[in-house]
Amino acid sequence: MILARTFIIGFPLLVAAVAGWSVHESRLSRMNRSDGVVVMLSQKAPVLNPFLPATEVEQEISDLVHEPLIRLGADGTLQPGLAEFWRWTQDVTCWFADEAAAKHAQDLLHAQIGENNRWTEWHLDSVRVLKNRLLLSFNEPNAEGVRQAFEIVAGLDLKPVVYWRIERRTPLRQSWARFMAGSAQAGQIQRVWFNGANACEIVVAGDSQRLLEDLHRFMDISRDEPASINPLAEVGALSEPVLDLDIRPGHHWHDGTPVTAEDAKATLEFLRTNDWPLPNREALSNIQTLESQNKGTRLHVSFRRRQGTALCVFVNLPMLPAEWLRAHPAVQESDFAHHAPPGAGTYSIASRDPRSLLLAPFKKEKAMPGFLFNFSASPLMTQIGMRTHAVDLVWPATDRTQLERMRFTPPRQRLVVLWNTRHDLLQHERCREAFALATDTDELIRSLPGRLGHADASLFAPDLWFSTRAKSQPFQLEQARKMLAKAGWPLDDKGIARSPERSFRFTLLVPGGDALHTRTAELLVAQWRKLGAEVKIELAPDAQSLAQRLHEHRFDAVLLDQRFEVSWDQLPWWHSSQAKTGGSNFCGISDPQTDLILEALSAEYDPEQVPKRVRELESRLLPMHPMLTLFTTHDEAAAMPTLHEHGSTGGPVSAWTLKNLTAPPKYSQPAPALKLQLRSRDEEQDVQRPKAPADPFSKLQMRVPE
Repeated sequence: MILARTFIIGFPLLVAAVAGWSVHESRLSRMNRSDGVVVMLSQKAPVLNPFLPATEVEQEISDLVHEPLIRLGADGTLQPGLAEFWRWTQDVTCWFADEAAAKHAQDLLHAQIGENNRWTEWHLDSVRVLKNRLLLSFNEPNAEGVRQAFEIVAGLDLKPVVYWRIERRTPLRQSWARFMAGSAQAGQIQRVWFNGANACEIVVAGDSQRLLEDLHRFMDISRDEPASINPLAEVGALSEPVLDLDIRPGHHWHDGTPVTAEDAKATLEFLRTNDWPLPNREALSNIQTLESQNKGTRLHVSFRRRQGTALCVFVNLPMLPAEWLRAHPAVQESDFAHHAPPGAGTYSIASRDPRSLLLAPFKKEKAMPGFLFNFSASPLMTQIGMRTHAVDLVWPATDRTQLERMRFTPPRQRLVVLWNTRHDLLQHERCREAFALATDTDELIRSLPGRLGHADASLFAPDLWFSTRAKSQPFQLEQARKMLAKAGWPLDDKGIARSPERSFRFTLLVPGGDALHTRTAELLVAQWRKLGAEVKIELAPDAQSLAQRLHEHRFDAVLLDQRFEVSWDQLPWWHSSQAKTGGSNFCGISDPQTDLILEALSAEYDPEQVPKRVRELESRLLPMHPMLTLFTTHDEAAAMPTLHEHGSTGGPVSAWTLKNLTAPPKYSQPAPALKLQLRSRDEEQDVQRPKAPADPFSKLQMRVPE
């Protein structure tokens, strides 16, 4: 009787739900089942901010709609996006008393060609005179070549180049605008770089005394509250690494307008003025100038200092149209939900409402499916969609009983334990290694909810062209106990590791409010108890207090999410200069040899040379055990039988994304790797080289910033 009543009441509801679902899908998608993919999600409709995706599916939708200058290919190499190719060069600018002195310096450098062409040795490409300025352009960032070329003109009457930093307690920009408009000394300022709202750095050529007086006149709030204006360095010339990216012809925004370098310039300027936590934010903030050149086909970017990884700023960073950015000058993150910008990706937004999103292939001739995303799906509607095969993907996965195959997205981050190497117990490498041996990551993955993958011990993101995939140490509890005992901490009769004075005890700091972090910490404490350690869990109440504790090094060990980035720069995390209070070397590692390797890696411009330097760094740093890697986290989507077999589905770290569904594997050809390009001879400008060498000038040493 009960069963009959349930059927009588439930069947009409089920029929109504199926009918409603069918009408909804038909009205929105109008897609043939053979060329469309329907995705059902329980989450609300995403904002679709291409720079700050809140979820994995939002990230993958952005990858379909928007295009970066440089892409990371499926094989982990750099691939062309909107940029056809790129090249590094270096500009060195000297200032003289007048144009005649600058031309004399140019003649001295031209005299170095002759039979033994020193320009080739220096990688010097051109020398130009611009009024009282001499601009030396090198076809690769070469510090030694810059020094040798500069020695030729160092004995002339050069104007000093001074770096100044201006700071005060209130914002500077309005005062700065008044100064630039009203000061007769403003022309001495050659470069300006704002470091937040209340500070900026300037580069001045020539005597600065009268300029400083004017600066104080415009910048001082009052006599009692003057602005702080302090010199940072004085050098003989301004040396700036320069990156040129040539826009690939034929790319258009979804509104039909062509993509130009002006669009890339506007996007980068927009991102530099906000404080969003973007990947490679530091390199983005070090951009000095942005120019659109060659009738909008080339983006010319100069940087404040040598940093080879500055290239990574442009990898997977979506570009937006300059016209859209001008029309939305004060756009906030939430505004993307109401004013979606045109993209330049393979898909465009065909329709959008609070419950659905339809993506259509931008170029109709391509044999690619459309995507219909249905948001805020209830468990009932999800079940109906699965049982009637009305959907192809359920994300996240719900009822596994109806599935043929699970899809696992790429890892965007991993969980790690950072050790404070200043701690009196954890300062010893053998003790930290013992904890690595005593950690059973297989048990963690089995015991914790969600899709987790094995993390390697490398310092870098997996599946990059330079990733070493260094092996983590296997679980060996007895070996770990012996190692700890050898370090002076044998087990007592209660299984506690003790020295003659005390037990092995420390605190594990854990971000509060996250169930995965808390449960992981509990399992780690239980495992380390078997080693003999007494570990107490301390929850950080919020992100701000956690960050303060890290920067002040007020922790013993900390459990953290490590977000993967496309960058080979590890200097901020391990260099001894960053181990001071306020620095980002939270572990406190301090090793001169490691510092040298980190500096060389950070300054490396050629991606092909990065793998060798990465191996050198990890062979030095990993044996110190500054951190313990645990596991990666993945989204899990359920693929219905209606979905074709596409993309990787196996292994602990999967690379499957929605892009895998955009074309059959037989049509998917890897894009050519993006190689380092040098400026060709026919691109040289204003280069006049005399045939006969002149008498060389005496050489003097001058300091040139790197």
